[in-house]
Amino acid sequence: MTRFYRIASALAVILLATGGQNVTLADQPATDQQQSMESLSAEEFLREVRRPLRTDAWGEITGSITHKTGDSTSVKGIIRVRITFTPESMHAQVVLNDVNVYGFEQKHGQDDKTSTMLDLPKEEQAPGLFSFGVVPADLTFAFIYWDFVAELPRQSSRLRECRVMKLADPKSTDTVQVWFSAQHGFPMEAWWYHHGEDNPWRKLELKGAKKHANGLWFVKEMRLDGHEWKTLVRFDHAEINPIGPDGK
Repeated sequence: MTRFYRIASALAVILLATGGQNVTLADQPATDQQQSMESLSAEEFLREVRRPLRTDAWGEITGSITHKTGDSTSVKGIIRVRITFTPESMHAQVVLNDVNVYGFEQKHGQDDKTSTMLDLPKEEQAPGLFSFGVVPADLTFAFIYWDFVAELPRQSSRLRECRVMKLADPKSTDTVQVWFSAQHGFPMEAWWYHHGEDNPWRKLELKGAKKHANGLWFVKEMRLDGHEWKTLVRFDHAEINPIGPDGK
């Protein structure tokens, strides 16, 4: 199996099309790989993080999602994700509670540009996916493709040294600070800011990152925090497999 230094978490794209090395870096020994990432400029580092898989692959993920608000209201759901990758695009199907089906397509263009399409269920049954505090950008990690502003001083997240990048939403005045693993490139945390505000209005944290024997990174939990609400996604199964010449 080709070694993918990628995130495997479970809302469509959190599984992978983000964060990690391209195949060239991933095929290097760990020490060489770390030196390669460490020596990159901020722009080069982001280019590697954003680079799509260089081979065709498919993946499956399952997990549970819980959304809680300040008044102790709780909403729970089960998520199943099926996803296929090519060097040019990613296609995913997210099934919530076996009734709501969401389709996603992300195409990779030149200069790190991406385009995303979202298909909602024709008759969405409550609770819908976005009732859990999730927004489309979470499903595609679109924020890592925002415009580069600056690299901030390094910090630690979950005991991992991280390069912290400030990125700007090209469609608004919002910004995001993203903690990327300095060694492997996958995102550990993200904090969103409205223009002119010092406190983040929304936070994302990925927990329990573990590298499996096949080189695949699997994140056990994803936590989103907002004003008087939080969403926790726990993943119990994730896999990615290359598609061979025979299409299998």
